[in-house]
Amino acid sequence: MAGILAVVLAVLVGVLVVQRRGDPEPERSGVFVIGDSITVMAGGTKLGPAGWTVDARAGRTTPEGIRVAAANDLSHPSVVVVALGTNDYRDSAAAYGRKVDQMLAAIGQGPDVIWVNVDSHTSVLAPAAQGVNVALDAAAARHRNLRIADWDAYVATQEQLPGLRAGDGIHYGTEGSALRRRWMLALVPS
Repeated sequence: MAGILAVVLAVLVGVLVVQRRGDPEPERSGVFVIGDSITVMAGGTKLGPAGWTVDARAGRTTPEGIRVAAANDLSHPSVVVVALGTNDYRDSAAAYGRKVDQMLAAIGQGPDVIWVNVDSHTSVLAPAAQGVNVALDAAAARHRNLRIADWDAYVATQEQLPGLRAGDGIHYGTEGSALRRRWMLALVPS
């Protein structure tokens, strides 16, 4: 009798495992944004339409953003936008590459990740061109769900760029922040 029960139990477990493997992945929808002060100035919690969740804070570094990702269940959004690196602009490519890998591990394999690179066209942020931005480009080859959004190249095409900036060489004024908002919204098709 015990042998028959063991066989029946093994068959049931096998059926359940096969059914589990065949279950469709959970439906993903929405956008989760992790950002710093540039995201705050581009709209903060009102950055996107319904379905967008924005967690942005002035002065946020990438390690702080990793903690945000780890503290949230990011298996449900279809897209996670990471707009960090400005406060890490002095990192080497190797150091920042490790942070990118940690962030992708915290986010998980579920959602697509769009990472906005850093505007390196000021004397303050110029080191980001050799560290943060290089690390992001290299990380895209290592992570199948990572796409780099090239804000650095886009903002360089703006003829009125000096007038878009705030005086600190890092942030943007009203028009620059509005440009950033429109550009970020266009990253995720509706």
